[in-house]
Amino acid sequence: MTETAVAYSRSENYSRNVRGGRRRRPARVDYNEEFGNNLLPTKVWPAFLWSMFVSFLSVANPFLIQLATGAQSRDLYAGMAMQAGQSPYGQFFGTGGVLYYILTYVGSFFDTSIGLAILQFIVLLIAGIYFYKIAAYFSRSAQIATNLQHWFYVFILALNFGGIQASLFVLPVLMTSLWLLIRYFENAVRDELFILYGIDAAIAVMIYPKSILFWLVATLVLLVYNATHRQMARGVYQALATIFGFLLISYSVGYYTFVEQILGAAIQQTLRYELGVNVSYDGMWWTVAQVGLFCLLSGFLKHLLQSVMSFGEGQHTYSKVIAILTFLGQSAFLITSSHFVMSQLVLLLPYGFVLALLHHAPNEQIDLELEVTTDYSYPKTAFYLPIVLCLLVFLQPAMTYFVEGDLTKERGTIAQYIQEHSRDSELVYAWDDSAQIYLRSKRLSAATIITPTPYLDTQSNQESLSFDLKKNKARYIAVNRNVSMPDSIQSNVDDQYEKVDLGTEQLTLYEKK
Repeated sequence: MTETAVAYSRSENYSRNVRGGRRRRPARVDYNEEFGNNLLPTKVWPAFLWSMFVSFLSVANPFLIQLATGAQSRDLYAGMAMQAGQSPYGQFFGTGGVLYYILTYVGSFFDTSIGLAILQFIVLLIAGIYFYKIAAYFSRSAQIATNLQHWFYVFILALNFGGIQASLFVLPVLMTSLWLLIRYFENAVRDELFILYGIDAAIAVMIYPKSILFWLVATLVLLVYNATHRQMARGVYQALATIFGFLLISYSVGYYTFVEQILGAAIQQTLRYELGVNVSYDGMWWTVAQVGLFCLLSGFLKHLLQSVMSFGEGQHTYSKVIAILTFLGQSAFLITSSHFVMSQLVLLLPYGFVLALLHHAPNEQIDLELEVTTDYSYPKTAFYLPIVLCLLVFLQPAMTYFVEGDLTKERGTIAQYIQEHSRDSELVYAWDDSAQIYLRSKRLSAATIITPTPYLDTQSNQESLSFDLKKNKARYIAVNRNVSMPDSIQSNVDDQYEKVDLGTEQLTLYEKK
């Protein structure tokens, strides 16, 4: 039974009650028990193979760790630091959620980060399976669903080469909640399952706070949907179930913050810093250009405009509203973040592909049991621009190897020297845009903010880093000459440290006098 048919059935029930002169009561809910029987079988093997391939290319792979970006290296450092007994937010600055750092800790057991690659495989597999379910439902074609699933993973690889970032780990709960809502609009979900919806929302907040926008938009759409269909009592019950699911996870994971006494710092660094909006930071127009170019090359901009123009068709209206509003809101959220990185665009993939599917979805009058077979090419629908986006798959490793090759070698040279001339318990500091020196030397940072870039965009962070470094707890300080240093910190380094001549050009190593 489709969304339109459900609405018509409820309207008829209401009309009969009115004509019969009876007091108006909520119509009995007739669940669409046949919904699951009419779905295409889910293919798991494409998601399994793609997840294996993408996870093999993760920077958690010890052979590829030198390809880690600044953000990825800081996440790898988090795992190393937690294995050494440190806590996120308190002993090192963290913008990911509490649960993300717990996963990072688990994935870094046995003095290796290979566990993170395994966790990434699980995350990508779940996300891919539910993406296929959604694609097969809207398109009613296994061929189209498989085609789009391939592009789903290609886009992940292009935007987040190397993986292991919070924006990637949140994908499974986004996909599962989106699938739950799609089934609800077809009246195929009982209200009790909204406990899972609340659990997903809590997991999302505690992995990557920026992703919570989806649940905020969906909640508003659900409110309108329930009001329109005169089922506000169900809405209240769903809200209670959602709150229960949310609290079930938040209390369980939040217990860790109480034990470690980092609740206040966690709120400060994840909610206030990560969710802060800034419309006047330097480089904002460059961020606008990156987000806009991605929307154009991915084809999402074209599908967004087509979806907006297709509202008159009356198909999958509520799913369409959720996808459009979340896509626009998430794009604006990323643009107004003063520490945007390309990997955050992964958050747009679920909604962008849903918009493509909604525009391509066959007419509701087609028999649900009939599989639609048609020639379909996603690049063709977007003027072959997604093929250009695929170049990003090769761009990051190429830049690391050719452009930053000398800098990478110097980091290795300095890290080896530090490891050979210091004890395991001694602290160091890397005034750099990467945490590679910590990872290679296996030494911890002398400051809570482990790299000045990109965190010195607030006055409080500048004061915190300056205060930590002026304690002079670092045995060594490695300085990247291309990363600007405040005069007060530079004067302290000149007074308290002396240069170590290692023949490096872009990095300078200082040892405490």
